[in-house]
Amino acid sequence: MITYYRDETVAVTSTYVQVEDRRFRLDELRYVWHRQERPDWRVRRRTAGRGILNLLMILSAFAGFIALVGLIASAYGESRVAAALGRLPFPRDTLLLVAVLLLALGLVPLLWEWALHRVDDSYDRGNAIYEVWAETQGAQVLLLRIDDAARFGKIYRALQRALGQ
Repeated sequence: MITYYRDETVAVTSTYVQVEDRRFRLDELRYVWHRQERPDWRVRRRTAGRGILNLLMILSAFAGFIALVGLIASAYGESRVAAALGRLPFPRDTLLLVAVLLLALGLVPLLWEWALHRVDDSYDRGNAIYEVWAETQGAQVLLLRIDDAARFGKIYRALQRALGQ
């Protein structure tokens, strides 16, 4: 027996397909096809979350630019005030603020990596519900219904290889 695909809920072998607690022998399956259904609330929530993460990353880039312009303006203003008071024009307070911001910015790459991973994962999972149907003993049976396009593709290709034997 050859195992073409196996995870925690689905197994596709050279003799059977098992989805959770249901098992179908391959020689019982007369015709197998797939359908793509409209997304449900979970898929729409994932898509909305992807949009929100994209928006937050864009806004954070703008906020970084605005903070940079503000720091430059603050340093310039502080040096002008120090020169007017007859002191050495050294923007000490602004440099302390820059140091604190640089320490805080150490977390930004970690946050961006997490956000980019979530966005990529959202695209990989797709925007629909994917179903695998089969005709067995004259009846149409829903074998599998999932919202993960990558996992669906692996399972369906494994099923095609198993049926092609």
